[in-house]
Amino acid sequence: MARYDQDAVERLRSTFARRLVKARPGVGLESMESAGASAEGGGDAVLSPEALLARWEVSRDFLREFIARELGDDAKLVEGAERALRNGREGLELIGGKTSTTTASPRQVAAGLEVVVRTDGSRPAFIIRDDDIVKDSSPSGSWTDLLTDVTRLSDIRKVLGSVGRIDMVHPGAPFAGTGWLIGKDLLVTNRHVAQLFVDFESGGAIMPGREPHVDFGHELNGAKSRNRRPIIELVFCGATPIPNTGLNHTLLDLAVFRLGGSAAAEQMPLKVGLGEQLANPQTEIIIIGYPAKPGSDDILGTVTETDRVLKLLFNKLWGYKRLAPGEVMNSSEGIRTVSHDASTLGGNSGSVVMGIDTLPLVTGLHYGGFWGGERANWGHVVENVLTEKGLGGLQYETLHELSKAEGVELVAAEDL
Repeated sequence: MARYDQDAVERLRSTFARRLVKARPGVGLESMESAGASAEGGGDAVLSPEALLARWEVSRDFLREFIARELGDDAKLVEGAERALRNGREGLELIGGKTSTTTASPRQVAAGLEVVVRTDGSRPAFIIRDDDIVKDSSPSGSWTDLLTDVTRLSDIRKVLGSVGRIDMVHPGAPFAGTGWLIGKDLLVTNRHVAQLFVDFESGGAIMPGREPHVDFGHELNGAKSRNRRPIIELVFCGATPIPNTGLNHTLLDLAVFRLGGSAAAEQMPLKVGLGEQLANPQTEIIIIGYPAKPGSDDILGTVTETDRVLKLLFNKLWGYKRLAPGEVMNSSEGIRTVSHDASTLGGNSGSVVMGIDTLPLVTGLHYGGFWGGERANWGHVVENVLTEKGLGGLQYETLHELSKAEGVELVAAEDL
């Protein structure tokens, strides 16, 4: 790709510039404001050579250290990291205004940029261990305040133990997705997750042999299993089936199950936040869930060149509990749906979405996204789907009815 191909460069800039701004201080697109560029990208922003080198070095140093510390210093991972970093540096130079040609293809450049963005502190994905954030598992960049604010950390810890991985017996999926407690015995996830183990043609019964359950462990080098509980009954879900491919934002991709067993003492039902804050662009959020391993036939998500690079680098990390901060993006899908740019993958389906300024209230439910260079993720604004009618024949007709009957706490964010 020639660097004088301005259309291609602008596509890269519009995709990554917004995410590049939220980086480690002194490593972002430092001249964006002075060049008159908007926060969404575009304009004539120029990345200084010093900032370019510093940004690349942050990612390089982190990847080398992390592979050595957590992944056994695997030679293939080191080789893959170096290749991705080379491609990412070319992408940074393109966005920064250099005019020579690249050695990598456009797809490789986009994949390399994604790896840089995920490892330079702009959009981290932290490992969770013992219901706490492992701070050195991802560069914190401009999110350092989030990890050092005692009050926020206390609120986050209250939430971490109530988010679990939905496991099952299935020939084509490593696990179903993510779920979180909205009641002591009630678990929220996506309808498309439920479709992996629910027989909707027979009235919503659990499929024989699938044995779905939620496990609040699955921590990397931490708790392998914690308070595993069986999923026994579907009590509410969206009325319309969710397609296996593509995204239809008009559908309610939400389901609530009743659990067997007993909740652990430290696992508290999460409170739902009421208020429009989550839908405002640039609202800072966190996502908590279990990113899944992408593959060529992965039913949990569309596979891109970026996914393949990330699969090579982080193969041993898929399926473990992680926390990823990000921001709400501009969305044209209406107030019931919000777009965000936190680092997610297919197994994040059903992840809890929380506004940083409204912790520890749940304000959204992640349901899908594109995970390549054209990054965009979506979630429901929970307050705005409370009265949508769900599938007939179940115990509850709406999420609002369920909340009243089951004692789910609905809290106005402004009352915090």
